[in-house]
Amino acid sequence: MTPFGLGVRAIAAYNLVRHMNLTVTGREHVPARGAALLAARHYHHLFDGAALVMGLPRQPHLFVALDWTSSRRQRRIMELACRLADWPVALRGENLAGERCAFAPSDVRKYVRRSIAAGAKILARGDVLAIFPEGYPTIDPAGTRKTDPGAFLPFAPGLFAIAERAERVTGAPIPIVPVGFRYASANDGRVDVAMRIGAPLPHGGSRARDVRLRDLEARVRSLSE
Repeated sequence: MTPFGLGVRAIAAYNLVRHMNLTVTGREHVPARGAALLAARHYHHLFDGAALVMGLPRQPHLFVALDWTSSRRQRRIMELACRLADWPVALRGENLAGERCAFAPSDVRKYVRRSIAAGAKILARGDVLAIFPEGYPTIDPAGTRKTDPGAFLPFAPGLFAIAERAERVTGAPIPIVPVGFRYASANDGRVDVAMRIGAPLPHGGSRARDVRLRDLEARVRSLSE
C-alpha cells in the first residue's frame, strides 16, 4: 500500500474510532482475489466511505463526485487527492449550473469518459471498486436530493458500463456485489453503522440492463433494512 493509501486508512480509522460503532456481515461475498464492483447504499457523505475502507477484507477504490467543490483551489486539492488514491472522479451534471461550483457544465462529458475508463482500469487489473449508484447520500453538508432519512434514489446504470468495459479487457465476468447500510443513534453519542454485504448479482447473460438494475437496487434496499 502506498503512503497516501495509508493516509486514507488513517483518516477512515479516525472517523471509525471517533464516531462509529461498525458491524459488518457478509465479508465472504467479496472475492478473496480478482476484480469486484461493489454497489452500495449512500447514507452518509463520509462514514459510508470510512466503513468500506475499514470494514472490507480488501482495500477498495471509491468512486467519488467532486461537483460540490466551490473554488479552483479546492477542486485542485481534491482532484490531486483522488489521483493519488486512484479514485475515479464523477460529476453530477445538475449541480454545475450554480456560481459556486468549481466545474462547468461543459466538463461533464469529459469526466464521464474519464471516470468510466478509470473504473474499468481498476477492475481490469483485479482490484475492488466501490460505487454509490444513488449519486447522493442522505446526510451531506453540501445538500441532498432525498426527501427523508429512509429514502432511496433510483440507481444510475453507469456501473454496468464500467463492468462491461473491464470485461471486454479481461474476458471474464466482473462480480457486482450489493452493499447495504443501516444507521442508528447509539447511547454513547456515536452512530451504530451496520454494513451488510450480499451475494454477487447473477451475471448479465441475456438479461437487460434495466432488469439487472432493478434487481441490484432491490438487493441493496433489502440489505439496508
